Amino acid sequence: FLNSCNFMIHEKSSSLIKIQKKKLINNKIFWVSNLNKIKKEPCIFIANEFFDAMPIKQFEKKNNIWFEKFVNFKNSKNPFFFEKRIDIKIIERKIKFKISNNQTFIEYSNLGINYLKNISKIIKKNLGGLLLIDYGYSQKKMKNTLQGVSNHKFANILNDIGNVDITHNLNFDFLRKYTEQVVDLKCNLTTQKKFLLSMGIKQRAEILS
Repeated sequence: FLNSCNFMIHEKSSSLIKIQKKKLINNKIFWVSNLNKIKKEPCIFIANEFFDAMPIKQFEKKNNIWFEKFVNFKNSKNPFFFEKRIDIKIIERKIKFKISNNQTFIEYSNLGINYLKNISKIIKKNLGGLLLIDYGYSQKKMKNTLQGVSNHKFANILNDIGNVDITHNLNFDFLRKYTEQVVDLKCNLTTQKKFLLSMGIKQRAEILS
């Protein structure tokens, strides 16, 4: 397997790339800043807690009117959330998906679905697949999962900005529908338990014991 493949790492941080290059000494590892520059060869993408780190948009329906959530940064010491009335149909035309169907709250990542589109184009052109491992939920109804995490504890995302990790949980039902209907790829959902069991973790544990 090692002899017949190359490893490509997509990393935005120049400081992390330096650390990775010191830790990962192998002439078959490459760093790519743009996924679209990947050559025409079969690709297996592995995204481990990648999509939950993407910036998100949030919308809420009140009295049949949709509002988008924003952050006011005029006073950097006291940022706060506020809302603007929007036309949800414009958003849906942009992403080519009726995301508001049967929803009163919407949460999704523009950057995340753009990555999904680009990855799907490469997979369809070159063959391959995507293994996406992430925190999330499978209910059809979307909910507010935006959260800050600091020292392995929940934190206020508007406090200590820049030093608190901001994350969200993926809605796997939306991702599955979007993947199948918009980017035209087959999508299979499973739990961590079922995935590890199918990969032989029980037999591996017996061997180790």
